[in-house]
Amino acid sequence: MTEFWMELQAVDSYQVKASGILTGADRKIITMLYQPLMGAECLALYQTLFTEVEENRLWSEAHSHVQLLNMLDISLKALFEARLKLEGLGLLKSYVKTENEQRFYIYEILPPLSPEKFFSDGLLNIYLYSKIGNAQFQRLRRFFSDEAIETTTYSEITRSFQDVFEPFKGGTAAVPDESKRVLADKITPKEIEFDDASFDFNLFLSLLSPSMITREKITKEVRQTILKLHGIYQVSEKDMLSYLYRALDASGDIDIVFLRKIVREGYTIENGAPPKLKMKQEQVSTEDRGEGLNDEEALQVYLESVTPFQLLVDISDGAVPAETDLRVVEEVMNQQNLPVPVMNVLIEYVMLRLDRKLAKNYMMTIAAHWKRKNVKTAKEAMDLAWQEHEKYKRLQEEPATPKKTNYNRNYQKSTKKEILPDWFDNEQVAPADNKMTDKEKQTLEEQVREIKERLNKR
Repeated sequence: MTEFWMELQAVDSYQVKASGILTGADRKIITMLYQPLMGAECLALYQTLFTEVEENRLWSEAHSHVQLLNMLDISLKALFEARLKLEGLGLLKSYVKTENEQRFYIYEILPPLSPEKFFSDGLLNIYLYSKIGNAQFQRLRRFFSDEAIETTTYSEITRSFQDVFEPFKGGTAAVPDESKRVLADKITPKEIEFDDASFDFNLFLSLLSPSMITREKITKEVRQTILKLHGIYQVSEKDMLSYLYRALDASGDIDIVFLRKIVREGYTIENGAPPKLKMKQEQVSTEDRGEGLNDEEALQVYLESVTPFQLLVDISDGAVPAETDLRVVEEVMNQQNLPVPVMNVLIEYVMLRLDRKLAKNYMMTIAAHWKRKNVKTAKEAMDLAWQEHEKYKRLQEEPATPKKTNYNRNYQKSTKKEILPDWFDNEQVAPADNKMTDKEKQTLEEQVREIKERLNKR
């Protein structure tokens, strides 16, 4: 699975789109049937997006993801995982466009499956049963069903439109053309379909005995059932063939309901429990976790792999960064066009120097220096930061020149002189001592230790 920081940053903009009308019944289905599978954070995200678009009917206003993070009170990683779950369950479509290195997202919210489709789906209903157990599962079936009434003894007497209404005999006034506006309509739910990336369907078909099952019996519905059963229970091509033969009825057709039953029973007998719905996890290498690396290497790996937003979250022990800090970081990045790893080093360095505070002018000056030096990687930025450490200290500690009150503006203009830090002139400045103070060493060691702990928890 893709690392979240490669696809999403808090400053990315988004809008919500609804292709049609979502009803109150849809909300009940989401809460009662989908929430046990995806969790409360996903439900909160879906309902929040639903409410945003509901305010403006079919399109919401544009916002940054910072608004979502603040409203939901979750981390960027949790938001990304909640989005993926909604996509996987067929409740959300995501679109992205990149312009001038800035990403714009559209989130299209989709309705859930109807109760009839959900309970006969052969995928979601199996995971729901596994999650909540038989008693609760049967209660939910009763909640979304009703007693059938026998209607065969009744005769239909419904009139058609022509039987009820007179033909139109009015004028020829044209209907106003509003083709540029989109009318709200009911949305067709998106059914979950599996591909055959992990199931060799050609091999499976080659193993079929024509005398037992002809290829015409493998309809689209049967094919999807086979792929879903493979996806849920990891049934091999050969074993699936055996189950398929057992699921033939007296007329030689494939009983899909019975096929699902015997595959489920076979899995439960072998594993002792029904399957659980889990998200795919990233395969994190030993190097990515920071194992076997010294402090400097571990810090470098971390700063190369994290987003500035997540870095600020980690530094704040999981708290959402302040809007002012995000604006400072965004402005520095945009004006100086720094690579993300270099920006991360800059944030770490400035917070180390300024007791975990961000100062825009101080950051901008160092960023401009690194840009002129053509710094591209975290390692290059770290090396340069400590090479120029004493110069940056003097820059930060240099007191501002007090302004003198003078009402003679012409005199002010004639005597104004721009003062630049002495380290801007490389030819006149001696190489700086890159030794850290004991306090700075201790702070850096604490940060590296925290980073290693976070990496090992991934």
